Amino acid sequence: MQPSINRSGRTVGAGFMLTLSWLAWGCGGEGSAREGQEGTQHVGLESCDRTATNAATLASQWSAATAGQTICLATGSYGTFAAGAKPGMVTVKPQSGATATLAVRFNGANNVRLEGLTITSAALLGSTRNVTITGSHFTGAATIDGVANSNILFDGNTHLDINAPTGSAPARIHLPYSSSTHSGVTIQNSRFEGGDADGIQTGVAVNILNNQFKDIQENGPNHTDSIQLIGAPGAVVRGNYFLNCATGIVAYDGVERAVIEDNVLDLRGRPWAIELYSDDGSIVRHNTLQYGACDWNLPCGIIDITRKTAADVGRGTVIVDNVATEISVSNGSTVAERHHNLLRRDAQSGELTGAPVFVGGANPTDRSGFRLATGSPGKGAASDGTDVGIR
Repeated sequence: MQPSINRSGRTVGAGFMLTLSWLAWGCGGEGSAREGQEGTQHVGLESCDRTATNAATLASQWSAATAGQTICLATGSYGTFAAGAKPGMVTVKPQSGATATLAVRFNGANNVRLEGLTITSAALLGSTRNVTITGSHFTGAATIDGVANSNILFDGNTHLDINAPTGSAPARIHLPYSSSTHSGVTIQNSRFEGGDADGIQTGVAVNILNNQFKDIQENGPNHTDSIQLIGAPGAVVRGNYFLNCATGIVAYDGVERAVIEDNVLDLRGRPWAIELYSDDGSIVRHNTLQYGACDWNLPCGIIDITRKTAADVGRGTVIVDNVATEISVSNGSTVAERHHNLLRRDAQSGELTGAPVFVGGANPTDRSGFRLATGSPGKGAASDGTDVGIR
C-alpha cells in the first residue's frame, strides 16, 4: 500500500525454484478441504516440556530446549522473542487457557513453531528457515526479508483491522525484496480483514493459498490492495476469497510467471478485480469475478491486462476458464492465450457470452456458493472439462 498507484517499476530476474514440499502445499486447486476454516485457533494438544512466565525465562528455556520439545507460556507479555537455530523443531505456545503476547524477530532462526499466540509484530530475516506460525492473532505487520527456499509457513492466522500509518510497513505480510529464487514462504488458511494496510505485498515469489480477504478498504491518502505483486516471479495465488475489498489481485509494476487460479473476487471498489501491468507469462485461470456496481460507474469483475505509459508492454499472459464481466487488454499489451472464458460482454472467438448461475444464488455469501449450478452457462465447459470459474 502506497499513497498512489504510480509506483516505480522493479526489474526482477527470471527463474525460480519450488521444492517438493511447496508443490504439495499448492495442490488441490480450490482449497475446499479448509474452506470456511480460515483463521481457526488450532493450538495443539501435546504436553508441555518446559514453561516460561516472562521474556527472560522464555529466552533461557529456548536455549535449553531440545528438538521435539514444547515450551508453554503463562499469560503475559514476552517482549521480543529472538529464537536461534535448533537441529529439530521446538514449539512455543500458551499454556491451556493462557494468552501470551510477543513480538518476533528471527535472523537465522531454524526449526521454530509458534502456535496460538498474539503477535504484535514479526520480522523473519536472512537465513531464517523451517518456521511455522499457526493459529495466531497478528495485531501488527510481519516483514520477511532476504529469505530463500525457506520453508516458512503462515497457517490459520488472523490479521484483522491493521492500518498502515505513514512510516509503517505497507502490508500485513510484507516481502520488500526482489529475487529470482522462490522465498519458500506459504501463507494459507488465514483471514485478512478490516483496516487499510495491504493484505500481502511481495516482490518475490510466495504461495498464497485458501485465504479470506474481507473489508480491506482505503482510508485517507492510502491506496490499499488485498494482494500486490511487484515482479514476484513464480508467485502462486490460489483458492482465495475476496469480499468487499477496494482491490483484489494487482501488479502495477510488472509481474512474471505468476499463477492466479481458483480465486473468487467479489469486490465493491475498483472495477478491475485482477490487474496485471507489464505482465510476462502469467496464467490467469478458473477464477470467478462477481458482477456488480463498482467505482466510476463501471461494472465490477473485469480482468485488466495493461501497462503504465513508460513501462514494458505485457506479453505471454494466458487467460482461460474464468467467469468475468469482461477482459480488457490495452496499451500495447498482448495475451498468448484467451479462450473458454464466460463473459457478460466482449467475448471473443472460443469464449462464451452469458451470465453465470451460482449454487448460492445471485449473491453468494461464501466462497463455495460461487460454483456453477446445474444448467448454468459454463457448466462443464472449461478447457479441461470441468466448470468454468472456480472448481
